[in-house]
Amino acid sequence: MITKYYDSDCNLGLLDNKTVAIIGFGSQGHAHAQNLHESGVKVIVGLRPDSASCQKAKDAGLEVMDVESAAKAADVVMMLVPDELAADIYDTGIMLAGGGALLAGLDLLISRVTGIRTVVAKSPIDSVSVGIGRVIESNDSSGILTYRTR
Repeated sequence: MITKYYDSDCNLGLLDNKTVAIIGFGSQGHAHAQNLHESGVKVIVGLRPDSASCQKAKDAGLEVMDVESAAKAADVVMMLVPDELAADIYDTGIMLAGGGALLAGLDLLISRVTGIRTVVAKSPIDSVSVGIGRVIESNDSSGILTYRTR
């Protein structure tokens, strides 16, 4: 038999005077953020500044911050990243690559703020080159690489 839960089964009072950060605004993040917001909970959406979802979240009446600021400002953090990233983050933590990974202590800050193990790639600059190379190699046979901003 299926058990159905309704608003009366929940104690939203547990979230009174709390701020919830929703990290990600895809299918899951969008649904959770709007549900909580419509239930009277203060919600902040944490996204990359260049995310196409920033405007969508703002249009939904939600406050948007960068991920770090949202996590710092919240009492509760829900990390609702795409499924293809979630398992990897859960198993191995967050892997920093690229120039930002060279900032001293960034891995420790992210780990402290998110509670997720964070490590710097063995060769953060090279990992970007290798990743771009794989994208180009996997491109279709036309030899044209299309770049689109979000």
